[in-house]
This record gives sequence, C-alpha cells and structure tokens, in this order.
Amino acid sequence: MAKMDRYLIPSVFQAIQLCDLLAQNAEGLAAAEIESALSLPRTSVFRLLRTLVSERLVDKRGKRYYYGNRIYEISASNAQSQQIQQALIPALAPLIAKTNKSAILSIPGGSAVFVIDVLDGSPNRVSSIRPGAKLPLFDSAPGHIMLAYQNQFSLPFYTSKLGHFDKALAEKISLSTCTRGYAAVYDNALGTTCVSVPVFINHGELTAMLAIEIPGKEGSTKALQFWSESLKEVATLAFNHQLTSNSGLT
Repeated sequence: MAKMDRYLIPSVFQAIQLCDLLAQNAEGLAAAEIESALSLPRTSVFRLLRTLVSERLVDKRGKRYYYGNRIYEISASNAQSQQIQQALIPALAPLIAKTNKSAILSIPGGSAVFVIDVLDGSPNRVSSIRPGAKLPLFDSAPGHIMLAYQNQFSLPFYTSKLGHFDKALAEKISLSTCTRGYAAVYDNALGTTCVSVPVFINHGELTAMLAIEIPGKEGSTKALQFWSESLKEVATLAFNHQLTSNSGLT
C-alpha cells in the first residue's frame, strides 16, 4: 500500500477504502476477506464495520457485509439534486404522460451513474430502473453522457475505481456522443432503448443526466432525435432555475 498523505485521517481513509471494496463485490465479503484485501488488523476492520453498519453505509447479512444503500439516499438528498428535481420533474411528467415510456433523472457518481428519480408514463408502465440504482459508464446512455461531458474526467481516477478502464473505448464513446449531442443505448437484457442528454449548470458543469427509456429496440434516428430534443428543452430549465435562484427572485 502506498504511503498515506500525513494530512489524511487514517480511519476516514480506511472507511472509504472499505466502502469501495464492498461496492466492487456484489456477493459481499466476510470480515476476514476485508482484512486480507485492505491489509488491516482485525480490530480495525471490526471497528470500521461496526461504525459503517450503524450508519447504514454497510449492510450485514449473516456473516457477510455488503455495500449499503444509504449512499444513494445521500446522493439524492443533497441540496443541488433537490433543486434539479424541483426544476425538471414537473416538466418531465407531461412529456411522458400516457405513454409506455419512463423518464430517468440521474447524477454523476464517481465511477458510475446514480439514479435519483424515475417517472413512469402510465400505471401500466413500470421501469426496471428505480431510484437508487447504479448504472455503468460504458453500457448505459447516462453513462455515455458522463464519459463525454464530465469536466473531472481522469484516467487515473477511473482506472483506480474500476480496475480496468478502456481509454480508447471511452474516447470513442465521448466523440460519438458529443457529435450527436445525445446518447442512445439499447439494453439487450432489459429489452429497452435509453436516450439521454446532459444537464448543465455552473458555466457548463455537468450536473445531471436526463433520459427516456423506450420499450424495445428503437432504430429510428428521427425518433431518437425527437426524444433528445425534447429532453434538451427540459434540461435547460435546470440552468434557468439556477439563475433565478441565484438572483434572489425565489
């Protein structure tokens, strides 16, 4: 393990490492496996787990530990996310009303995309993607938007988080997405096509991703462009909402 910066708090650093480790293991890990992976004493791992479980950042099921859902709750409840929801959700609802489609609002989350809100167009339509879900960078439309537009894009950062990061593929996705101005990905497992656009505030900072989930494989460029332009119109409301809020008019 590399030498730690002397200004870092060891226990906080170790807790973050532990959460990262669990996030990469869907089957969970036993305490002994965590000790081995992090090269930490048993007493340190015990205290870290006890603290993280008490705060619901880690879940314990039997003798195994899993990444907790509270991190998603924190992501969705921060002030900026709430402002984005307040600005966009009222405009998304009529866009998909009485359709068999779903609208998805998500935010950048380090090495993945976090879904903070989902609207289904009708009672008969229930998206398999729900709030709290984590979407991959390479295999989801919001993930493609994040790869293309996130200002903090850093190969060393993603490589450390994902283990292996395909820089060439990321650059190809970024170029294609920026050229079109939207991302469209067909999910073979779900049988749906997702169209996504960026939400910018703070002088071009990528703050969120808007998406429409369409049942089936949508191959019509005209249809994809229609939904991307419709989403872009909604996305501008976040920037306008921020300007109004900052001006003290709300």
